[in-house]
Amino acid sequence: MHTAEELRHELREVAQPSLVGIGDNVLDCYLHEDLAYPGGNALNVAAYSRLFFGGRAGFVGIMGDDRFGEHLRGVLDDIGVDRSRSRVARGANGMAFVSLDEDGDRRFVASNRGGVQEGLRLRLSENDHQYISGFDRVHTSVYSAIEAELPGIAERGTAVSYDYSDDSSAEAVRLTGGHVEVGFFSGGSLSDAEVEQLGEHALASGMASAVVTLGSRGAVAFEAGARSVAGIRGVEAVDALGAGDAFITGFLAGRAAGGDMERSLAIAAASGALACTVRGAFGYAVEAGEDARSQMLRVYSPA
Repeated sequence: MHTAEELRHELREVAQPSLVGIGDNVLDCYLHEDLAYPGGNALNVAAYSRLFFGGRAGFVGIMGDDRFGEHLRGVLDDIGVDRSRSRVARGANGMAFVSLDEDGDRRFVASNRGGVQEGLRLRLSENDHQYISGFDRVHTSVYSAIEAELPGIAERGTAVSYDYSDDSSAEAVRLTGGHVEVGFFSGGSLSDAEVEQLGEHALASGMASAVVTLGSRGAVAFEAGARSVAGIRGVEAVDALGAGDAFITGFLAGRAAGGDMERSLAIAAASGALACTVRGAFGYAVEAGEDARSQMLRVYSPA
């Protein structure tokens, strides 16, 4: 069992990465606590790059002009993630709603369909591309809807990582893989054989590396002619919500520091475990209130 301080010390030994997250950002509203925490895959990876590794980090996305979007922007300023190329649109910021199930595990139960991001799509200008080129890596996700922008980013020489989660078809992987250096997949429900097939398909699509996270079973990383596995790190967990995004951040930091798959997976496991010691993805809660609950427009299951 590791302490948070032990994990922080371990991560401080890793060279500081340079990364910009592009796309999805939300407030994760914990219905059982009436608190909302900053979140979203692209935003979380940028935040963890800064908080866990002290790296240079930026974020480009579309945020609402409501109090939740204002809180999100304030948090990014506080932790040192540059948001100078982000947009603010009139309307609600994206929100996801989290509840406890019968076993005490957190489950996403509703959303506001992305708030302002539902009707708007992020399109990158030349000024955006110039900004992005100042970072070593772009990270984005299936929930960011910037697939059309990937070729332009990759052609300009910035490495791209992409979280496909468990929400991407084989065809979507095939179409985007040639522009992605590292692809991440959530495979907790997959058999060992299905994990192998997924890794093979990801590499065949053109990406250099593919990482499949397996929940309590750890993770598997694939490269041409090689694979590596990693278990999880024991920690006194208070909230596992951001563990997957922190795992991604750790793997990318490991690769940026010159680590091979095994070393990068070890850093990823430590980063994922550290995220479990913090409420929300990385803390910074704000009161949710009725103005949050009234935005439960798309319900996945009873809250």
